Amino acid sequence: MKRLAVALSLLLASACSSNVGNNTGSGDGGASGGTDGGGGGGGADATSSAPQYAELWYSADTYLVYIPLDVATGAAKPFVAITIEGSPLPLGQNALTMMDDGSLIGARLSKADNQTYFYHIVDPPRDGSPVTPVPLGVMPDGIMIEGLYTDCDGRLYAMDTGVDDSSADGNRLLRFTGDVLAGDFTYIVISDLATADVADIDDMGPGIANNEITDNPGLAIDTGTVYNFNYETGSGTMAGTGGTWGIHALGKDLFTDQVARLYVLTKDAELYEMDPTTYQLSGILGTGPTTAQGNAGWSGLAGPLTDCDSGFTIP
Repeated sequence: MKRLAVALSLLLASACSSNVGNNTGSGDGGASGGTDGGGGGGGADATSSAPQYAELWYSADTYLVYIPLDVATGAAKPFVAITIEGSPLPLGQNALTMMDDGSLIGARLSKADNQTYFYHIVDPPRDGSPVTPVPLGVMPDGIMIEGLYTDCDGRLYAMDTGVDDSSADGNRLLRFTGDVLAGDFTYIVISDLATADVADIDDMGPGIANNEITDNPGLAIDTGTVYNFNYETGSGTMAGTGGTWGIHALGKDLFTDQVARLYVLTKDAELYEMDPTTYQLSGILGTGPTTAQGNAGWSGLAGPLTDCDSGFTIP
């Protein structure tokens, strides 16, 4: 019954697609204009506490960027550049993940002081209106975070980049056990990646196995190299190349053809679809806004995590 309900909602979204995406967003900064207004289509997942859409998000410099996707083809609709207001986020690599309530948790690894600044976007604005993130605090003990991840049970993970953000020295996968939204960054160590057989991980995404979303093993990216990666053991194999620092997979229930899709983002904010079997890249689906500072795609890639059973064994 749940699958039928999702399918019907997708068919409705597809039928109405000619009326979607024609509003003009207020975002600027060189993005290719427009806004979906309806979350890019797609159906709500019954296990989530919020509707889920075929969409992707990232953040660089002074922008939060929304990428609505076509529910029939997976193609990108015009990117929407959303201006970040309030206390400015520091310049640096941006980690981003979507929680099961539809909100976004981000972390900026500041180039100025090597501190990681967490923030929360409670209601990501799909209409392009400016957004004011809620500051959550600074990661304690000088731990530098370069990737965030949410599993099928809604638990939040972070990639500790160790001594620097360019090597695997000191890398660890952390799971937060404290209330991050309240500024409690208590954590446990899931895996020690300093001796893992993969390189320094920039972003973590779910995997796709037999057209189903898996949270572990997943797909991780390091400066354009994509790995099939077991997050608990740190073991993995190279799968392909594409993108730079951003990767995310979206479940089949978000698309009318019932096909799960994998996406990667380059440092120049170019979005590609990557075949989850051959790891071949599509043509460029779209390009995000030019930033005043840093790389335009200096960010991980986030989106909803559709219904799945967790592959993590550590309770």
